Amino acid sequence: MDISSFNKRPVIIGVGQSVNRSDDPADIKTPIDMIEAAVRMAQDDSCIKGLIEKVDTLFLVNIMSRHYADPLSEISSKLGVMPNRKAYTWIGATAPQWFVNQAAKNIFAGSTRLALICGGEAFHSAKIEAKIKRQTFQQWNLPPKKQWMAGELRDPLSSLEMKYGLALPINVYPLFENAFRHYKNLSIENHITELGEFCAGLSAVAAENPFSWFKTRKTKDEIVNVSDSNQMISFPYTKFMCSIMQVDQGAALFLTDEQTASELGVPKEKWVYLVGSGDALDIWHVSGRVNYFSSPSAKVAAAMALDQAGITIDEINYLDLYSCFPCAPRIVRDMLGISESDRRSLTITGGMPYFGGPGNNYSLHAICKMVELLRREKDKLGLVQALSWFISKNSVGIYSGKWLRNLRNTFVPDTYQKELSKVKGPQLVAHASGNAEIETYTIFHDRKGRPVEAVIIGRLPNGFRFLAKAEPEISTIDDMTTQEFISRRGRVRSKDGLNFFQI
Repeated sequence: MDISSFNKRPVIIGVGQSVNRSDDPADIKTPIDMIEAAVRMAQDDSCIKGLIEKVDTLFLVNIMSRHYADPLSEISSKLGVMPNRKAYTWIGATAPQWFVNQAAKNIFAGSTRLALICGGEAFHSAKIEAKIKRQTFQQWNLPPKKQWMAGELRDPLSSLEMKYGLALPINVYPLFENAFRHYKNLSIENHITELGEFCAGLSAVAAENPFSWFKTRKTKDEIVNVSDSNQMISFPYTKFMCSIMQVDQGAALFLTDEQTASELGVPKEKWVYLVGSGDALDIWHVSGRVNYFSSPSAKVAAAMALDQAGITIDEINYLDLYSCFPCAPRIVRDMLGISESDRRSLTITGGMPYFGGPGNNYSLHAICKMVELLRREKDKLGLVQALSWFISKNSVGIYSGKWLRNLRNTFVPDTYQKELSKVKGPQLVAHASGNAEIETYTIFHDRKGRPVEAVIIGRLPNGFRFLAKAEPEISTIDDMTTQEFISRRGRVRSKDGLNFFQI
């Protein structure tokens, strides 16, 4: 950021959030309804009538719960805006923070004066509507990808990963969770206890948030104990540990510069500054990662943002680390150099299993909440971290209730990413045979929570990596939920185009 341009300092002047928890069919909402409500709340929050009409940049986060042929035109028409610049992403939950970072750059460049960043979902309403129409409700129905969309458009999984059934986040994130457990030298029993305590802490925060989907606090035992209402989804994750997407939630914010904020007459107590930003990518495909207990790009993105703001992580007062599954914020915590004994909460919203996980738009809610906190405490600092897909891409923003005099421009973003891109994982082979060792694993469960299949990532003696299915012996898969299997040795063989691992 060019701090010599005083009038171009990026400042958030209005935020809004919407939520619809009603089960009444008369209250069914569309994603556009949820977004419009949040935008109008953000306008009211700014104390400026007609603010929406002045928008020259519209950034809309991808909508998953309903497919629109032209979502940007839909929301523009609904709001009555004709922006000069518009952008819409494909799948990727870094979008809210990335959009804030991009809008801030445009503001400094003078190509944007007033940006509206918004998004929302209506999965809850879609489920009610499907029930009324006696249709099958599809939660994971990926929206079409178009070349004109902004941001990352690469497929998140390779054909080899898909071949082994690693299709959904709930199938993939346990690879990281189980590896993280082994890295931390936790027994499975102690790991489950830690997960329960961590998630209960998130739930406690969500219970105090008026925009949370779940307003009732869940205890550690409720979270870890398997029951009819809390099935094992993918070991070690129970239902209550996983992001809840069946929500109706929307969020929006207005970002401008100091000069425009002053000219509009926005009260200064409403101003919250973006004082640091960073975006970085890891090795894109999961099977190519260096390991499954770290995220180098999270460290780099945060370092970029902190360096720009001229502060350290210890000076941050409020944190919100992306929390689709418990391993994500805990891995990022490690990457940011935050001790496990640090008293700062890793969420200000309550996290995606309890606050709600509205598709790609969760972090916009976190930013809105951060703005509310920093308005009350102008001397405080906040950090919001968002990620896309499988901790594949990280986006970080640092926020302050006042402009930081020590803020500096001491980094070249391309340099950071170039260094990160030099990192290479182990060589991956499609067909493997012989002695081998388990690096990590994930277990698929049926609708009743019973383990039915395991996928292993393993290493050969020469260090090469492979994917394999566990030999179809249910007793072995059961054991993988009670005993540590990472680093266990066995043999791998290739048959009918797939690898199979046997202890």
